[in-house]
Amino acid sequence: MSDFFDKLKKGKEKVEKFGAEQAKARKATPLPLMMLNDGLPLLVVVTYILLGCLGGWWHPGWLVFLILPIYYMTAEAIIHKSFELVPIAPIVVAVYLCLGCLGGMWHPYWAIFAAIPLYYMMVAVIKGASWTKVFDILIPILTVAVYLIIGFVLNAWHPGWVIFFAIPLYYTWRGTMMKYKHIHADDEPQQEEEEPVHIDDGSDPDDQR
Repeated sequence: MSDFFDKLKKGKEKVEKFGAEQAKARKATPLPLMMLNDGLPLLVVVTYILLGCLGGWWHPGWLVFLILPIYYMTAEAIIHKSFELVPIAPIVVAVYLCLGCLGGMWHPYWAIFAAIPLYYMMVAVIKGASWTKVFDILIPILTVAVYLIIGFVLNAWHPGWVIFFAIPLYYTWRGTMMKYKHIHADDEPQQEEEEPVHIDDGSDPDDQR
């Protein structure tokens, strides 16, 4: 129960720290940038209406709405100086939709979605994560990559899909190894703390007081 309250307390501290950072960032924001932050949604809507009414670009003009999540998430990443907050997923989606809607390049440019897990894997490496955790992220990407190579190069989509069993097999074996280490860790001899040796010199402790 104490662990629950400790986590609750840490969560509250993180929220308060986040709020303090937000307030500090607002104070440091110049007026023109603050006006852009508040008015950007309306500007995007007006831009979309103008694209549709003047140019008939209702499609793919709706792509302008992707500016909103990319802009605000990028701003948060800059404020908090965090690579994890960089909006890599909205950016990749925006690039793919632009390639598809404007240039008809849907295939094989869907492969750019691999940039999302690769980016977070790089962030994990930069932040000092163990290679085991990095490989946990990498194994599904490698499996998909191998399947696509088998499909496009060898045209063996079937039965090449069997390779996807490598993902649960990897995590199963990894769990088995951790369980094995945990079991055998209990068998390791533990060094008992030696009790301090008291030398009896024949003196009475009461006489030393």
